[in-house]
Amino acid sequence: MTTIVTYTKTRVAAGIILACFASSSMAADYAVYGKAEVQIANTDTGVMRYADEGTQIDAPFSRIGIKGSHKLTESLKAVFKYEVQVKGFEHDDTNGPFSARNTYLGLAGDFGEVVVGRNDTRFKYSEGKLDGFNETQADIAQLIPGQDRIGDTITYSSKTYAGASLALTYAPKDDSSNDESGFAATVIYGDRALKSANYYVAISHVDALNKLTASRVVAAWKHENLQLAGLIQRSESTDGTKEGNGYAISASYAIDKWVPKLQYVKDDSKIRHAEEGKQWTAGVDYVFDKQTTAYLFYTDLDLDIESDNSIALGLKYKF
Repeated sequence: MTTIVTYTKTRVAAGIILACFASSSMAADYAVYGKAEVQIANTDTGVMRYADEGTQIDAPFSRIGIKGSHKLTESLKAVFKYEVQVKGFEHDDTNGPFSARNTYLGLAGDFGEVVVGRNDTRFKYSEGKLDGFNETQADIAQLIPGQDRIGDTITYSSKTYAGASLALTYAPKDDSSNDESGFAATVIYGDRALKSANYYVAISHVDALNKLTASRVVAAWKHENLQLAGLIQRSESTDGTKEGNGYAISASYAIDKWVPKLQYVKDDSKIRHAEEGKQWTAGVDYVFDKQTTAYLFYTDLDLDIESDNSIALGLKYKF
């Protein structure tokens, strides 16, 4: 008899837990998303960031996350994102299969959105769709400083008014990498995704975030199948020992499912590498659909003393 009662109580408790979970799930609007990517690449000397010397099979910045919102009042909701990089494709990874990406919790309403946690700085965010080889060894972050994702930050994003919006990042002194508070501010005009508008302009400044103070202007334009974008940046390390200018230009043209792409990046601040450098990349995407893309590219990095090049074939799936 005791066993039957205990079993019944367990089933009731389990039912209550499941009901609560279902109720909570129905109250929140959320989505699971991610990117699975596999790349076969051959890199000459291994000087490049994000690539090792020789032939490698990698999963560049593959990830999985959950994001959503929960209505609190008619004009206020909680927003959240928890995202991790998945490194399970890699051979003998001793650092574990996951690493932190954007992870935050905050509030959104008529005032815009405020979130607290790990997030791309609004300086990094300002790049928009400039980088035609984002999250590969040809990423503009190979040479251009400021493409940072920082923990323990407060991020504010305003709503769009007459095509313009404001975004801010703030890091308190106690959580800063250089023992002083820092911020980034970005003013955007147009559409960062180049969908609701065919132009995008951003003016951004970062001060003492991740040991960097810099200013940049980014512009992008799309006309039918052609997309052009450019960046100009002035950078200085917070200790004043390094400074210089950076430039990036990119172009792509869609021909049915094929998208040939070109990109050129130059920087003489010596912040990302200890030498002045330039990098050019040529590649082509084959877009099966909105979720699946195959690609091939060749990139060449030329520093003052060292040089490197890499050719890569990859498949990317977003869900």
